[in-house]
Amino acid sequence: MTVALVIYPAFDLVGEARWVSYHHHQVRRIAWAVGPAWLSQAVGLVWWWRCDHFRFTTSWLSCAVFAVAAVLLTVFRAVQLHDRLTTHFDAGTTRQLRVAHWWRTACWIAAALAATVATWRR
Repeated sequence: MTVALVIYPAFDLVGEARWVSYHHHQVRRIAWAVGPAWLSQAVGLVWWWRCDHFRFTTSWLSCAVFAVAAVLLTVFRAVQLHDRLTTHFDAGTTRQLRVAHWWRTACWIAAALAATVATWRR
């Protein structure tokens, strides 16, 4: 939500003269924010699977599918869009990036809901 509501909208405020250095800095630093969250999600899924005696329950599969979908959207859509922004600012590309991010956010929320449902069932 921070990326959707703060970081991506701020792209429009940077200005062409500072864009390349700003974008480079943002891409390099965001990995430190996203990486631990993705790692904890992956570890949590493995731990959950193990605690369920290595069974693929509906809730677990739902959570895993949405988590993987978010990663795939990042790797195959958001990264490509960020690559287009490395040399110059383009408002159309940043709009596409925001749309891709909302899809990723929907996947993360769906994964969290699947995990929450599974927790309630226990």
